[in-house]
Amino acid sequence: MTKLYTKWAWVYRDMYRSIFDYRKQFLRFKSILEKYGCRSVLELGCGAGNLAPYFLSAGYQYTGVDVAEEMVAIARQEHPDARFLQGDMRRFSVPGKVDGVLVAGRSFAYMTGNRDVLAALGSMRKALKPNGILIVDAFDAAGIFTSFRERMQEDVRYEGRRFVRESRLSKNLEGGWTWNWDARYVVHDGGKKLSFRERSVLRAFTPDELRLFLALARFETLRISRRGVTLLAVGRRTQSRG
Repeated sequence: MTKLYTKWAWVYRDMYRSIFDYRKQFLRFKSILEKYGCRSVLELGCGAGNLAPYFLSAGYQYTGVDVAEEMVAIARQEHPDARFLQGDMRRFSVPGKVDGVLVAGRSFAYMTGNRDVLAALGSMRKALKPNGILIVDAFDAAGIFTSFRERMQEDVRYEGRRFVRESRLSKNLEGGWTWNWDARYVVHDGGKKLSFRERSVLRAFTPDELRLFLALARFETLRISRRGVTLLAVGRRTQSRG
């Protein structure tokens, strides 16, 4: 597990609040959930719970699950009205079943192996009610690899702190459309300067790959849409046993 989600979880919380427009993301997910009548939602890879307040304000029954205990601790502290649980999306369990399961923020990119993907989808299926809806936000392989960027830099500010991330990327391709991500984070906090490095492997998908994975995990693909370098897959739990 990466340091960004454990020791430096507060950096993730603050930096990503500047990078992502969580309200805009929520409205996109809400339009899908409303279409299929979902009122209870399980978010996997919820991080510090940055989407949680939007779901709560809209009257959803919301549960967040994240693999990092440090992330769950932040989420619980900041959003005490929501339920947060620690768990790995490949093998988690929650009490009861929900109308919808959501994987936002490209968290699915950490499912780098085919077995990881199928294990995660299988656990999601078990958490869903019959005809329950699955929404997965993933990286698009074509968008990433046809214009592969070997270097990136982000420089953002949040509540008086400055966060700089310098990334070096290299193609991996060992287990699919994967790449290596070597990032250096520098946090300027008043007169203090903190820094750390992070290395991880991420995976992107083609639309056909997502359709096949969904079918193997007994989901009906309802739609797959592309936006920038991301794909949004929407599936429905089939009525077959299991």
